[in-house]
Amino acid sequence: MPRVFFTLVSLLCMLHVWAAPLHKRAVLAPSCSKANVAAIEAITSAQFALGPINTANDIGSARNLLQAQLALLDANNGTEQISLSLLDGEPPAPADSFQTIFSGLQAAQGFLNNIFDFDANTTAAVQSANASIVAALPSVQQAVADNCQTTIS
Repeated sequence: MPRVFFTLVSLLCMLHVWAAPLHKRAVLAPSCSKANVAAIEAITSAQFALGPINTANDIGSARNLLQAQLALLDANNGTEQISLSLLDGEPPAPADSFQTIFSGLQAAQGFLNNIFDFDANTTAAVQSANASIVAALPSVQQAVADNCQTTIS
């Protein structure tokens, strides 16, 4: 009798598992995912490089530095939209998320190229941030060209 009871309970549990609803979630093509990871790495590296710069030494370049940091935040919003859309129950990211990332990285690079006359440490930090952005731009540009979007699966 215990074997029969155990068998029935086991079958009932298996049916319960099979009947569990599947949650739909957004997916991203592998090449697009790599571009998003590259953008996240570049943005993080650039933010860490630019963070400790003291702009009180040169007010003239402080505006460009602030604008570059704000452009990096705009690009970061695009990566966050894509990353959050991959969670269960979340809507897909906006279709222009990679364009947002690309525009933010390009704007940050433009502002960084307009920063002059800082001391050696600041110049090295700006060059490091610029190098991170330059490394990520091709893959993000390819993601824009490929029209990468998250889709519900």
